[in-house]
Amino acid sequence: MACIKKYLVLLPLLALAFGSIAQQSNAAETAEKALAQACIEGNAQAIQSAAMQLATAGTIGADKLEYASNLLSSVEVNGVLFTGSKSDTHPVIILQFLKNMRTDVRVIEVDWLENASCFQRLQNEIGIEKAGTSGIRMLSRKMPVYVSLAVSTSIIDALESDLYCTGLAFKCSAAPLANVRGMYNGWWENCGKTYMTSGYSLNANYLVPLAMLADYASQAGNNDELQQIRQKYAEVAKSVGEKEKIPSLK
Repeated sequence: MACIKKYLVLLPLLALAFGSIAQQSNAAETAEKALAQACIEGNAQAIQSAAMQLATAGTIGADKLEYASNLLSSVEVNGVLFTGSKSDTHPVIILQFLKNMRTDVRVIEVDWLENASCFQRLQNEIGIEKAGTSGIRMLSRKMPVYVSLAVSTSIIDALESDLYCTGLAFKCSAAPLANVRGMYNGWWENCGKTYMTSGYSLNANYLVPLAMLADYASQAGNNDELQQIRQKYAEVAKSVGEKEKIPSLK
């Protein structure tokens, strides 16, 4: 088990992920709007069509898809994943609907809960009782619920006592979890690492699990693994313009 509190100091660094959005083509913007609307309506056929349009618009590159794949692999079978924005939602939807990858995971962008018809549909389908963090916490008592590291820090702060990092997501759980051991033996060993240092802004989110994994390797006396993780942390940090040394986290 590892409390995330001391690692949350890294999250302000990740605000850059939402601060610089590259200019997109009209085709990409149109596809994004269509995809968001289709997801809100729960129209699978429209989701697939819009996902195809977005995938062919040229804005979702291999680095974004690798991140999305690693985000999905942070979630257990039949989990519910709450995402923060189109940045961590749309590439995941593309993988699910066009690549048939991890279709067992229910993806819900937090803002969708503010749409009355979408909320009612989700209430009927998965039993969510409220919008916002109270609804997320209550739902986690019924089924596996995860929150993307890319959600707003206000959401993470509100749920902090129940969050356990599993990679690029936090599992929301009232019961303590041995999350770092599982993350080390499962997620980290199997996740894609080809584009971690591409400079893609959301890659900054890797710094949180990497800092936790470094602590775990250090405490376990795994010096070879510790050096490898420190090196990867430095490479990722450099690629997103952050300090390359893991900060001292008390």
